[in-house]
Amino acid sequence: MNKSCEEVLAKSQQLRLLGLDDYSLNIFNYLNTNYQINFLKIYIKKQNDIENLFDNSQKNENYLFNTLKFKQNSEYEVIFSLLSTTQKEFEDIKNRLNFIKLALEIFSQSLFSKYLEKVIEDISIIDSLTGNYNRHYLYHYIEPLFSLSNRKQEKIAFLRISIDHFKAVIDEFNYKIGDKVIKVLSKTIKSSIRDSDTVIRMTNDGHLIILPNITNSDNAVLVANKLIDKFSKEKIIVNEDTKQTLMKTICVGITIYPDDGVDIDTIIRKSDIALYEAKNTGRSKVFVFNEEETNKVELF
Repeated sequence: MNKSCEEVLAKSQQLRLLGLDDYSLNIFNYLNTNYQINFLKIYIKKQNDIENLFDNSQKNENYLFNTLKFKQNSEYEVIFSLLSTTQKEFEDIKNRLNFIKLALEIFSQSLFSKYLEKVIEDISIIDSLTGNYNRHYLYHYIEPLFSLSNRKQEKIAFLRISIDHFKAVIDEFNYKIGDKVIKVLSKTIKSSIRDSDTVIRMTNDGHLIILPNITNSDNAVLVANKLIDKFSKEKIIVNEDTKQTLMKTICVGITIYPDDGVDIDTIIRKSDIALYEAKNTGRSKVFVFNEEETNKVELF
């Protein structure tokens, strides 16, 4: 084994604890330091699907490409595109391509392992039906959010959402139509909130929206009413032949951190109580948790 190969292996071992994004960035830093490569693209290709892992190229810039591909198995390939802005730079990289290839072949194996780790992690925290985060993700995500909120002295709103009489959809139609209703609700939620907000699928038809950096519950009520109105207008096709449609409504229960609780279990419990109170008053209702009004409510 030559010295260059030993150095790359040592570098790869040194980076083994990094996440996928940091690992990709460190590959670029290595290439930049040792081979003066200023622009890099890294892709994972699975059959006809390509996922971009790293790209520091500039828009509206014309590049020359040296591309190296490393097959990982029958399905996956790791691709590195070494970008040059001049012909001289392109030729310099091309002349050293064998050395670069040796390094990237080693890095590609570790990078692919990191990619698979992330895929497995995503599967464990992503709801397969809606593409939203699931309850497992909530417990990993919430503590850092609480800490940030405390440092900034900001409030966080939690909107607990449930479809009114959802069981009737299953009874009258089937689970496939039920899934369709849930997906329409999920799409409605995601199109109605900020990028900084988070959607969690909690139960079958139940969702939790997390709104950081709010002033008071009025902000959350505005979002809730917007969602209620928007979803109530959605027409869900239940029969493709007859074009029969179904329209549903939702209720929303709201709690505020830290006013209503300082831990996620308390917040969820009180959000459930608020949702229960909203449903008790009818369809398309919003209820903001209030200790005095709900102290006699027992869910279970």
